[in-house]
Amino acid sequence: METSEEGRNGKCGAAHNVCFFPYLKDIKAFSKEMSKHIKNITLSTQRLDISGYELIDIVEKYNGILIPAHIFTPFKSYYGNCTDRMKNIFKEKYDKIFAVELGLSSDTFLADQISELEDKTFLTNSDAHSLPKIAREYNKIQVEDISFKEVVKALKREDGRRIIANYGLDPKLGKYHRTFCDNCNNVIDTKEPILVCPNCGSNKVTFGVFDRIELIKDKLETKSPENRPPYIYQIPLGFIPGVGGKTIEKLLDTFETEMNILHKLSKDDIEAVVGEKVANSIEIARKGKATVQSGGGGNYGKIETK
Repeated sequence: METSEEGRNGKCGAAHNVCFFPYLKDIKAFSKEMSKHIKNITLSTQRLDISGYELIDIVEKYNGILIPAHIFTPFKSYYGNCTDRMKNIFKEKYDKIFAVELGLSSDTFLADQISELEDKTFLTNSDAHSLPKIAREYNKIQVEDISFKEVVKALKREDGRRIIANYGLDPKLGKYHRTFCDNCNNVIDTKEPILVCPNCGSNKVTFGVFDRIELIKDKLETKSPENRPPYIYQIPLGFIPGVGGKTIEKLLDTFETEMNILHKLSKDDIEAVVGEKVANSIEIARKGKATVQSGGGGNYGKIETK
């Protein structure tokens, strides 16, 4: 759900939220109420006329949970274009937020530079808008059975349930990791966040996630809480040079899932199907030895495996 927020400097802001419900009847009842706040309930890109502060009560009314989505992206996120602190949005209801979604352009290390997130569970979800990209980011969760109740317990870290690991991109590969100059179409990969392009002098820039976090972080030393699970980097096959659609199809026909290829199989297994050159590229990417060029301005980052 896209909420309407008061953005920074008095400008209008917007943020995306993920809402989960236990039953279809709850979703239908929630949608019926949302039709009062959306011009066209059948379209997926409509903005609510209410804020996250108001939305969370409606979600709970229908037995659901609200999770702020891709919280740092420059568009449609709380930190990206609304506020420096989510507590300013949710106020006394901030404790009702027990999990946040990091987004492709950030990771645990970056997010844990903000103290108000220390007690929140981090989720790495794909936010995929096409089937091949599903599971490019995912969570490994410890539960007793597959149910809404168990997943909520894991997000709240109750009764031994928890997130065991976050799997996600190297944030440099994300589409909004660094600031991007919209005038000269260059990623601004400087040490410090800047508002003016050093290449052409333009102030027409799309601010990056890394740069945004650098501005709003409030911890002198990045230290994750003890209950924070490991963040395991993965480079999807589609990012690896020389691994095209037909090669990926061949690999999936043999090994079923991309997760198997990225995390479980030996190099010899992969080489037997696609040859030594492609297997070498995949192995370099899997071991984190690839050179990564940061993405920005809606363009994914790139890697080199030579």
